[in-house]
Amino acid sequence: MASASTTARPLSLLLGFIAAAIAVVTVHQSIIHLLALYKVLPNAQAWSMRPVAPYGVPQIVNSVFWGGLWGVLFATIWPKLPGGTLWLRGLIFGWLIAVLSNWILVPLVKGVILKMPNNFFFGGFDPLRMLATALILSGFGLTLGLVYGLMAGRS
Repeated sequence: MASASTTARPLSLLLGFIAAAIAVVTVHQSIIHLLALYKVLPNAQAWSMRPVAPYGVPQIVNSVFWGGLWGVLFATIWPKLPGGTLWLRGLIFGWLIAVLSNWILVPLVKGVILKMPNNFFFGGFDPLRMLATALILSGFGLTLGLVYGLMAGRS
């Protein structure tokens, strides 16, 4: 007989994906919209249907997909993250994504592997771009933790 934790695992991963998709469509994109509106990220477009390389899917679909995968990771590791509540763990997770992924891993993959131009580590050390990334992913992580907690029945 399977234990409760074994049967709940696929459900928690699905909930992580869904919670992250909700976080992307609502808070993540709203912060991008506000940052574009106030000219912090003047060329950014929230909820964009612009095709993105390499497969030409709409940008919002691409963001929801990758955000969902981050949500699966969150659902897997949240008990090991510091912080008492899930919203705080989500916020910390968002900061980790900002530093490890958007400032190091993504530029490495895009620039070195995919040979795409203008992919700079740490946002090219542009303080405004770094702050924007931190704000966007902090909002994403915090919302991810809140929504995941509500959906999974955890505080």
